[in-house]
Amino acid sequence: MKPTTAQQVNTLLYYLQTKQTPPFEILFWENLQKIDFDYSANSLQQLSQFFAAMAKRHIQLPQLLANQSGQALIVALAAYIADYLAKTTGQPIAWYDYDRMSAQLARQNKYPIQSQLPADFYASLTAHIGHKVYCQPLKLLPDLLQGKDVLPQFIAQMTQTVYQQSQVNLLQSPEAVCQGYLAKVKTGKLQDAAIAFSTYLAAVSFDHSRDSLVQIDEALSAIQQAFGFTQADYLDFLQDTSRQAFCYLLGFYIGVTSSRLANAPVRWVSFAQMYDSLGEAFAECLEHSFVLLFEDCYRTPMLVVTNRLFGLASNFPTTAAEFADIVQRQNAGHLAVYPYQDAVSATTNLPALWTSAMQAAGALVASVLSRLSQGEPILPCVYQAHSSDNTGGDLTAFNPSNIKLLSPSDTDLATVTATDTDTVIDSLYQTLHQNPQLAPIIVGCFDSYTNLPMGRTEGVVIEIWVYENPRLQLQLVLPYQSANDWHSLKIYPLVIHQNGAQTALTSEQITALTTHFYQALLSAPSTQNTAVKTLWQDAYVNQLDNWVLPPKDQRIQQQNAQLVTHFDFALLPILDNQTNVNMAAFDYTSIDWRGFDLAKHILQASHHEQSYLQVYASDNLIKDELYRQVEATEDLYRYGKVVWGVVIKSDAALTEPMSEEERDTPFANYRVSCADILFDPSGQARVEDLQAKASQLMDAIGKVNQPSNTTPDVAFYQLHYQDHTSRVFNLAYPASIAVTNYRITTSWIWRRHLPNGMLSNSIVPIIIHTNAYQNKAEQGEIMVLPSQLWDKAYYHYWLSLAYEQFGQDYDLLPYIHWQQKYAQDSTDAATQKRLWPKFKPNRAPNRAPSREQSSAIGLMSDKLENPMSATAKQQATIQQAAIQQTTGQKLVDVKPVSPPSTQSTPQTAQAAKTSQTPQILRTPKAMPPSSLSNELAQQLKNDKLRLQTQLSTKDTAKDKKLLVIAIGGVLVLIIMVILVKLMR
Repeated sequence: MKPTTAQQVNTLLYYLQTKQTPPFEILFWENLQKIDFDYSANSLQQLSQFFAAMAKRHIQLPQLLANQSGQALIVALAAYIADYLAKTTGQPIAWYDYDRMSAQLARQNKYPIQSQLPADFYASLTAHIGHKVYCQPLKLLPDLLQGKDVLPQFIAQMTQTVYQQSQVNLLQSPEAVCQGYLAKVKTGKLQDAAIAFSTYLAAVSFDHSRDSLVQIDEALSAIQQAFGFTQADYLDFLQDTSRQAFCYLLGFYIGVTSSRLANAPVRWVSFAQMYDSLGEAFAECLEHSFVLLFEDCYRTPMLVVTNRLFGLASNFPTTAAEFADIVQRQNAGHLAVYPYQDAVSATTNLPALWTSAMQAAGALVASVLSRLSQGEPILPCVYQAHSSDNTGGDLTAFNPSNIKLLSPSDTDLATVTATDTDTVIDSLYQTLHQNPQLAPIIVGCFDSYTNLPMGRTEGVVIEIWVYENPRLQLQLVLPYQSANDWHSLKIYPLVIHQNGAQTALTSEQITALTTHFYQALLSAPSTQNTAVKTLWQDAYVNQLDNWVLPPKDQRIQQQNAQLVTHFDFALLPILDNQTNVNMAAFDYTSIDWRGFDLAKHILQASHHEQSYLQVYASDNLIKDELYRQVEATEDLYRYGKVVWGVVIKSDAALTEPMSEEERDTPFANYRVSCADILFDPSGQARVEDLQAKASQLMDAIGKVNQPSNTTPDVAFYQLHYQDHTSRVFNLAYPASIAVTNYRITTSWIWRRHLPNGMLSNSIVPIIIHTNAYQNKAEQGEIMVLPSQLWDKAYYHYWLSLAYEQFGQDYDLLPYIHWQQKYAQDSTDAATQKRLWPKFKPNRAPNRAPSREQSSAIGLMSDKLENPMSATAKQQATIQQAAIQQTTGQKLVDVKPVSPPSTQSTPQTAQAAKTSQTPQILRTPKAMPPSSLSNELAQQLKNDKLRLQTQLSTKDTAKDKKLLVIAIGGVLVLIIMVILVKLMR
């Protein structure tokens, strides 16, 4: 079997680090042994000196690639450079050869399926660092072999890129944000230098122990003493995004560690979810951005960090250890975990029906896992066991064909909504309570979410009910985590949220019951046995931990670490004379902008989306004629339509990546970047026709040495083309070239509205006036459609073009989202005045808390020991935050269940809650939403009129008043004239 790319690369790295002689030849091995490949900065200096020595001897790539030992040298050094990046930034690394990298891109669907990497030497080896950064270290070799000291600059730039791409998107779900931050310390140490005060946290062992919380307290004390923070510094502190990230990281870690130590099931919710439940009483501030919900209260662990540094709340804990002790005292949970034990039999004697019920439950869940292994959705299902007269009243053997999949109707699953699925779950519990067929055993299961000490995760809820004495009503949950960036599918051990008093079962009995369950699960009927066993062997982990790798990933790691005895890595040839662009043309006909309702998207934009849609008018732009485009932004959003445009000419800066300064501080006085764009006002022209006309125009104006052959319309555009300060609006395409209705307009490009801040392609979707075809210059303003509204396929195609040219796609939207959430609208009043258009705020925007708002943090500290009001109304409000219903999510926590048969309706559930009877709160996985109703479609026709209430650039109320006054004045004048004539 041929060694994998990872095996060969890791073998080379192993011998470089250990200095042991490899079983195959590596060129200049004696010289390499003098270099300390220990991932230190000194190792890079020694490596640069090694390349400089080869440059002095005029050793070039073709010479090195001429034999196997030279190829081994090249791959080993390139791999060390990429591995250095991964090790020093704390990121995982994966290795791809050309074929695997091409397949990886196709699977991600980030680039068109037909696209390919350039099939040359530099694409022979690609390192996937972290989850978003791809590095081709072989591209460094030509410069290094010419004696250029490019290695330090490359490492610095790539390190910054890795840190930027590993920034957590705060617009994700709260659980995803939590995982994103905790991933930075999953190895036990923080290696992300983009987090403020990272050097102070270097001594902290992030192992979720109480000692780690004490170490965090010591680090916070050292920071406070070093910087001398006071409450007066609080607002300035929050303006730094790296310091905000510091607070989020420690807040999430303190919260999760405290819940784990207390064995308390928890989930994270966002400020918006809490605000929807508590209203304005819940102040907006960094400490409330993410809140930790327990069964009957909520906690704000981010406040521990800021309180330690600034002393914001005297009644709130100032140490993480104290916070954890309070959680342990007030919120200790009763979660019980029952792991799978191979070759272990139940030792406790159980009633025969109980054993049969657990065997049926195991077989039922096996059918569910079989669907999961095939990538199919988990549907609610129920199994009813019956006795047979032929067997003397004994239960019949389990028959998979008797499993009933519950569905609301015979409609297609694609049209089933979350409400439909919730109705199905209610019917399942109604069947459990009523038992209409008088079955001795009923077992049901469905997909849901469950809260664990490590946070919320997916889980299969299993209900086992035995109706004959001795009765049994047991709820189990089999948690799992779907595959994500960090690991493949994981299945956790069974958990029970019920305590002994609620189940009336001993721990020994539950252990015996779960043992029977596991045995039945893994001895399912032959049609499912192989798939379930394979899934179990690949995915089952024996502990509740987000970062433990499933067996499948562990085996891959072990396989990749195996050393090989010979070097057999296929390197592609160097093709210096061949273009690197093999990207297939995009099918522009697949996007029909005529059906795009721009007004609807603007009207429905959230606060963050509105801020993204705005543009900033700098001093340079205000002095430019293109300022009229800024003033027209409101009308373009209100009344505009989207068409394809072709860039004829543009500033050179627009074809290069944005500078870090312009990306990080967009509201500054940068140079005005503009482009001439050709378009068809009707929107009916094919892109290919527009490109052809643009090419013909460029050919015509290129004949500068033949003025006698130049027609006036071409000559006019030629003069404009040569003057970088010239602007045209709604200019007709030269009729001397072709008679068309096409127009040319100079457009200012707000770079944040492009997917990566640059013109990676000449084809752009633009917004034009609906009546631009009237050929009026005052209606000739256009603007690029903000990329957040682009078709996803074209958005990724645009990025792919940049990737092929620069080796990175420079995707800007994730960074903008991160910037918005971290900066929390940090623009001052002067900047706000220059942002167009002026959206009316729907609610107070996210921002760093004012001193008045920060006083609310102190109020929250009074609620720590007794965080919830005694009134039932506020209890219900917090419970609403815990189970907030939103489309497309599993939102209800799995909690203890009890026998009452009245829990299938909200009214009876509330009655049961009043009587202190435990409940199960259920939310299944939501099905895909149904299609847009005709009523909604009709309503959307009025969006453009209603949009005027959202955009407030013009004082329409004032205009109406002036119109009424004018009409009244005219009427009074007419009456006076009539009276004068009558008097005569």
